[in-house]
Amino acid sequence: MASQSVAIESTIPQAEDEWIRQSCGFYACPVCKQGLEPVHDGLSCRVCVRTYSILSGIPDFIVVNLEESRNRSLRFVGKKDSRPLLDFMASVYETWVYPAVCNLYGGWHSTSLEQLAHDVSDIVGSRDGVILDAACGPGTYGRRIASASRTVLGIDICMSMLRRGAHYVERGHIPNVHFARATVEALPFRAGLFDAAICAGSLNHFSDTVLALREINRTMKVGAPLAVMCFALINSGLIKYKSIRDRAEKGGGHIYSVADLERYVVEAGFEDFRPHAYGSVLVFSARKRPAEHNEEGSSSSSQQDESGRLFQSLEWR
Repeated sequence: MASQSVAIESTIPQAEDEWIRQSCGFYACPVCKQGLEPVHDGLSCRVCVRTYSILSGIPDFIVVNLEESRNRSLRFVGKKDSRPLLDFMASVYETWVYPAVCNLYGGWHSTSLEQLAHDVSDIVGSRDGVILDAACGPGTYGRRIASASRTVLGIDICMSMLRRGAHYVERGHIPNVHFARATVEALPFRAGLFDAAICAGSLNHFSDTVLALREINRTMKVGAPLAVMCFALINSGLIKYKSIRDRAEKGGGHIYSVADLERYVVEAGFEDFRPHAYGSVLVFSARKRPAEHNEEGSSSSSQQDESGRLFQSLEWR
């Protein structure tokens, strides 16, 4: 598998590296959120005096050592990224891993990648402009909604997934899809950039759900739609068994009720929460609400019973 990974890296077109160096209007420092400048070895932030390298045409905005994270998933990626195991998982992610997880945890034949991608596409709608694909994996959803009039910027913590996504984009001649390595909690984008955002398949893994959703919200335009696919506490699939939920939680996962999810979404600055369930697989849409309503929404959410916040009881210690 190592030789296959090398082959994928070598096919990354030089045009992508050139695009990255010309894309400072999109990217920003994930720490201070100020603009970046292209330099010979990457993208530079003058404020933080930090240069972000570009690897195989993919800028790397990770500023922490993932191997030292309290989050078990992040530690695993930090130790195994760009090695044979994760390279192999990336190569079968959409054909084997994704269908198996949906069937086992969501419910047998409850839905399919094709159906979920159709739902996400419907939420994004016909909007042109710039779309965020947060925790994108190999661009599973972003690649499917890309077009000549729409730019998709995908971020993920796993370079193995990102390189596989870049390989798919090149092989399929898919226009306007670009990748960067970053965390959802520290997105390398300026505020109000995106016309829509996707977060499909990863919300259950974030240490602080509201923090992640707030950071996505920060980068979106007012009124822009958010499309999310995640697992929810619905009586279907393996998730209906408490022993499975407990095991998932010990491994770092969050299993939400639909009511919890709606509360988190509102607290993060969104409105118009609309869920649709396929077994325990949940697809929901929301929109970034205007700034003048955020204070009211935040005040309302702060009055909720703190003991009912599932993300606090499940977050990594």
